[in-house]
Formats: sequence, C-alpha cells, structure tokens
Amino acid sequence: MAAAAEVELTLPDGTHLRVPPGIRAGDVLRRWKPQEAQAFLAATIDGQPIDLERPIDRSARLAPLTFEDRAGRDIVQHSAAHLVAKALLEVVPAARPTHGPPTDEGFYYDFEVRPLTPEDLDRIRANIRMSVQAREPFHRKDLSRSEAEALFASNPHKLRYLAAAKPGETVSVYYTGDRFVDLCRGPHVPDTSWLEGTYLLGQSAVVSETTPGTPTLQRIRGVAFPTRHLLDEYLKMRKEAEARDHRVLGPRLGLFTFLDEIPGFPVWLPNGTIVIRELERFARERLGKDGYVEVRTPLLFPQSVYEESGHWEHYRENMFLSTIDERTFGWKPMNCPGAMLIFRSRARSYRELPLRLAEFAPLHRYEASGTLHGLTRVRELVQDDAHLFVTEEDVAAEMRKLLDWIRDAYAVFRLDYTYELSTRPAGSLGNEEDWNRAEATLESLLRATGVPFRISAGEGAFYGPKIDIHVRDSLGRAWQTGTIQLDFQIPRRFHLEYQGADGQMHTPIVIHRTILGTWERFFGVFLEHCAGRLPPWLAPVQVRVLPVTEAQMSAAKGYADELLREGIRAEVSDTSETLPKRIRSAEVERIPYMVVIGEKEIADGSVSVRTRGEKGARSASRAEFAARVAESVRTRAFEP
Repeated sequence: MAAAAEVELTLPDGTHLRVPPGIRAGDVLRRWKPQEAQAFLAATIDGQPIDLERPIDRSARLAPLTFEDRAGRDIVQHSAAHLVAKALLEVVPAARPTHGPPTDEGFYYDFEVRPLTPEDLDRIRANIRMSVQAREPFHRKDLSRSEAEALFASNPHKLRYLAAAKPGETVSVYYTGDRFVDLCRGPHVPDTSWLEGTYLLGQSAVVSETTPGTPTLQRIRGVAFPTRHLLDEYLKMRKEAEARDHRVLGPRLGLFTFLDEIPGFPVWLPNGTIVIRELERFARERLGKDGYVEVRTPLLFPQSVYEESGHWEHYRENMFLSTIDERTFGWKPMNCPGAMLIFRSRARSYRELPLRLAEFAPLHRYEASGTLHGLTRVRELVQDDAHLFVTEEDVAAEMRKLLDWIRDAYAVFRLDYTYELSTRPAGSLGNEEDWNRAEATLESLLRATGVPFRISAGEGAFYGPKIDIHVRDSLGRAWQTGTIQLDFQIPRRFHLEYQGADGQMHTPIVIHRTILGTWERFFGVFLEHCAGRLPPWLAPVQVRVLPVTEAQMSAAKGYADELLREGIRAEVSDTSETLPKRIRSAEVERIPYMVVIGEKEIADGSVSVRTRGEKGARSASRAEFAARVAESVRTRAFEP
C-alpha cells in the first residue's frame, strides 16, 4: 500500500515543514523550536485553536500559543474552570456543572448545587492542589450526539447545550484525569501542572440568564496562571489595585454609576459627562486636521444588512435583537455596516478618496452577565470610531498617519503601549492571497515604527488582520484599547465601487480604526492608571474656590465667575464646614487646584493656591493663577 502523501505546514517565521499526516501539533512545534517548546500550551491551525495532542491531517498554517497570547491566556482560564468543576464534584458529588467560560478577569463556573460553605471551598482548594501535583492530563474525545446525551443524561444543563448545537457539529468532551468529564469544544492545556497558579476569587449565588425559572446557581470565580510566581505577582498587584478600582472611584467622584435594573449599561453622571465631552473634543481636534467628516447612522439595522456584512454569521450571538413589523433588527454592535451603506448610497470617484468617515454613536453588545466588569466590559458603549475608504496605494500612508496619531495620543495620557498584530482566524472571509498581502502590509508598517509588537496567530477580525493597541497602566497591567483593521472583504460583500482615474470601476479597501477605543474601557483603565487624579483638562471641576468665612463669599463667587469666563471650570465651596475640612474634601475629590480667599487676599488682590500633589500653599495674583490654569488646560498637561 502506498504511503499517505505528506502535508505541508507553514510556521509563523515562514518555515515550511513537510510531515506525515496524523502527526501531532505539539510534535511539529517541538521540532520547529525545541528551545521554546516548553512555553507552548496549545496551537492554532489556520487560526483555529487546537490542543497540542491534536493530529494534523492536512496542509495548513500552524502556530504555537503561549500564556502571552490572548488565546493562550483564555485556554489557561478555561482549563482552570474545568479543574474547579472537577474539584467541586469530588467535594459535592450531587452538583450539576453548567458552564465555565474565561472572562477579562479570569474565569467562572456556575453549578446547580446547594449553597457552598467556607469548608467546601477549602476542600475544593485542596483538591485543586492535589490535581496539579498529579499532572492529570486533559484528553479530548469526540462523541455522537446520542453518546453525549447518554453521558450527560442526569444533567439538564448539558442536555440543553447539546440541543442548541448546530446540526452536524462535532460533539466533543474533555476528560481531566480519569474521572471528570465535561462537554467542551476545547482546547485545553496539556495537563493540570499548567494550572499551578489557580486561585479562587470568590463565590456567589446567580440566576441563570439563559433558562429563567431554573434553580439559583452557585458561581465560583477564579483566576489562573501557569506558575505560582505569576500568581503571587498578580495578588500583590491586585491588592494595590483595590485602592484604584474605577468601580469604586467612579460613583465616589460623581462620574458614573451602575444600576441593578440595567446591568452592564453605565449611567454617566454630570461629572463623567464632562469627561466624555472632553475626550470627544480631544479626538475631534485631530479629525479636523486629518480630513475626516462625521456621520451618524441608525442604531438598528435589519438582519439582511448584517447578513451582507458577515456579522450575522460571525457575531449574532453578541447582538441584541428586536422584531419590528415582523422583521428582525439588530442593535448595531459596530458602525461598519452603516459606513458601507453611506459609501454605496451614490456613485463615487477616485477623487473622493481617501474618504474618512468618523462616528461617535452608541453601540450595543450582548455580554454574558458573568463577564461584565465595571466600564471595561459593558453592554452599551461609544468609541472614537472611523472607517477610511482608500485605494490600495493609499493604505501605507494612511496607516502611518494612524500610527503617528496613536503615538501622540497615548503620550498625552502617559500610557506606555505595545502593538499586537492579529492574523487570519478560522472561518474568515476571503482568500489567502488577500490575507497574506494585508498581513505583510501591517507587519512592515509596524516594524518601521520601532514600537514593540507581537504576532497573535488566528486572532484577527473575520474580515481582515488587525493591529491592536495594548497599554500598560501604572501598576503594569495590560489592557487592549484601540485597534486598526485592514479590510479587503466587507467592501466586496457590499459591492462597493468607485471609478478610478483609468475610467474603470474598482473596489475600495477599508481601514476600520479606533484610537483610544471605547470611551468606557479607556476611561475605566485611565481612571485607575491615575488613581482618580485626572489631568486638569479632564477634571470636571478644575478649580474650587474656598472663602475662609461667609464674609468672603461674595469675593469668592466673583473670582469663580472670572475663571468661568476664561473657560475654566470653577466652583465655590460653601462655609458650612471648617476650612481644613473643606480643603481635605477637595483633596479627597482629587480636584487639581484649590484657591483660598480671605481678608488678606481680598485686600491685595491675590489668591492662596493649593495644588493637588503639592504640600502647602503659595500666593499668586488672580491673573497669574488664571493664566497658569488656562495654559495647563490648553496644553493638556498631565499634572496641575
């Protein structure tokens, strides 16, 4: 019998390996990079994450995943959720596991089980430690639908997931060790030794969102790291971060709040609305200089528009849907379909390109309740969004402008950043030639910036590769904010065309981009970065005027009015409390400048200035102080 033909695998550095079919992904990657292989926890094949033990039977693009990759981190979190489920069932065998996804913070797993006690949690932790020490393997097994239904016959939650699976979809389960098995698409880490840094963050009762009327579930939240050392670093950082938690600072400073009636929908209070308007002004200044025009598109589009764009197939589960006149509409989760329709609304010429359409509009994304986290994971959001319709010859110049903009913008906020180049995912639109060209363009531009970047295989948008911006706050935590995406596909799906200089019709390329990202996430990250001490230009109250006694109230109001006429946000403190208490209150509220006016200041036309972060006070003329604040605001200085 003739031997099976070899398959060709393309590695991230361009290496091509010819290997026999059936070889495991991990074996290929170890042969490719033996010195680095100990960090490989999973792999991607044509952008689809897979286990290292998965056999490969076709030619494809193969790449490793490590804990430094977003997909790698999610795999560790999800594997730890399985480990927690295994440990809980060993403590309470009657428990029924439901689901345990990764989240921005770590992971959670929901169980139908009696209320858990502190003693239960201690035993769960002990079982986790034993499993880690035993290096129990994660093992995948594919089943028929009937086999899976028989296996989970006593768990109605798993049966419901099986019933919701697409017809013909492979049903897979994962064993952790020999006894625990869970319904799961995977992939997972090779074994439980990868979960040495698993930590339980807490436990609470929750109500199922997917099946109203079911019993209250018990949710265990946790976070996982491959090593104890990484966990210790996280716990130290977490303790420092508690004092900066934007979910606490926001309501305390009158910036925003969340209400039980509308989980995941931030409510912007007067002070927070001022901050958002300043961020918009910051973005709009550059829009005008760089030739953008603003548009506004509807909040809802019919299903047919999302089918045309590809979002219905790739994003429907994250959309809020409404039925109007017996038609299905989706609340837009992003602005790109509307931008495409604007371009298509009339004939276009090459003379109009680049056409840069900016839009600040509310977007709605259905996020599971367990993943919601303050402003950093919400269901309603606004971003500094734009879509650039360009020729292929325009791409490099426009991308360089955007990378320059990112550099300038993040310098204002004193945020260090790196780039992540995310490449073709599984199930993407278009052909390999387009993707290779787009990825090569982005990689070349990134190398020219000198800014550090890493390649994240398989993490691109379904329509094109992207550059994601990752910032590090003052505690060293990484956050993804803005993004630049290069799209050859959606313009074709919408049949977009412009007449070129040659008289022929051509399809434009679209650059999707946000600079700071969503206002919600960016502000939540930045608020913690600066511990609530907003730069003067962003501060809702820039100056608080404090009369020493009621006798100086008229003079204090007069000076506050002078500042307001200069465009400075100033307010006057009443005198119901002592001056030291009012000074302390202003410090707690992180107000950049305090001005004290007493009889002496009235007599000589001066003010006594206290600046946030400085000890003591100094005297200044009224004009001198106003000019100083105005200059600080005009230049967007970080500190007062």
